Amino acid sequence: MLTPGNSKLGRGKRIWGFGLPSRLTCPGKSEACEGPCYSSRLERFRPSVRERYRRNLALSRRRDFPGRVLSFLSARPIEVVRAHTAGDFYSAAYAQKWLAVMRRAPRTRFYFSTRSWRVPAINRVVAAMAELANVRVWYSCDRATGIPQGIPPNVRFPWLMSTPEDLPPRADLAFRVRRLRQVVQKHIPGLSGHPVLVCPIENGATGHRMTCEQCGICWKPLAAGRDGRMSLPIVPS
Repeated sequence: MLTPGNSKLGRGKRIWGFGLPSRLTCPGKSEACEGPCYSSRLERFRPSVRERYRRNLALSRRRDFPGRVLSFLSARPIEVVRAHTAGDFYSAAYAQKWLAVMRRAPRTRFYFSTRSWRVPAINRVVAAMAELANVRVWYSCDRATGIPQGIPPNVRFPWLMSTPEDLPPRADLAFRVRRLRQVVQKHIPGLSGHPVLVCPIENGATGHRMTCEQCGICWKPLAAGRDGRMSLPIVPS
């Protein structure tokens, strides 16, 4: 079910992940993300990963899925869960199952990036997740999806950058496709005039010694700024 870390999340077993078959479970996917999808390549070349994701999909369809996840969490000292290291919320009913888990496991921190905000029925459930103190929600965006409007205040935006000219209207974090990571770039200029932080694992400078576990920008609680607004955690250099 949940698996402890990997080369990106970190090997310290602080962050555990849950994955599903990519593309098949991504109703909000776009042309910009479907082509460079890292998860689909991993599933293609690693049969063991592909099979684990298929088993997880079968488990996710069971009525007792929330109870199984909660039992798994109660039996282990899991601090952080990265929902969907691959795949996404494929239906509102499935998202409701995760919402039940998140509500009943307040001591565990959950975080995820989703494009299923593009499906209204699923988005309503994801918005409810964003209201929970132990959940960090990222609405993944790119040039095809644009930036959603009318979103919950605690939701943040990561932008998928496909070309050097592919700059976000506004975003809180930028991810770059693999070919762009050869160039060192810690920030990109946003079209709004504000620089956007590039994921420290993908910026070409700190990625060789940085993991999600060490960084924490995606999963740590939002910090209260001097102006009272909630801001992203400070990233270690």
